[in-house]
Amino acid sequence: VSVLVFGLLLNGCAGLAVKEISSYKIEKKRAKLDLADPQPLELQNVEWIIITKDNAEEVFEKVKSSGGDYALFAVTDEGYEKLSLNLADIRNKLAEQRQIILSYKEYYEGDE
Repeated sequence: VSVLVFGLLLNGCAGLAVKEISSYKIEKKRAKLDLADPQPLELQNVEWIIITKDNAEEVFEKVKSSGGDYALFAVTDEGYEKLSLNLADIRNKLAEQRQIILSYKEYYEGDE
């Protein structure tokens, strides 16, 4: 019985006509990204005061007399070097990201 049912199902599918599928290609222009160029960074000025064991008291008095308050943030010479390297890495990453954005812009808007 199962062979008969299987045979009928198999034969039933064979009786259907196969339709031909036609395909076509439509070329469409890429939409402009319409990205404005980013504004350059406007960083705040930072005043660095170098404090050594020889000028510490003088610097503290100068800050106090100008009505300011002070806190110390210190780095070693090695720490300052690492800070400089980190800032260079940030600049390089920003330049890399800028190049990626320019490449996308060229891809979308370059063939006009």
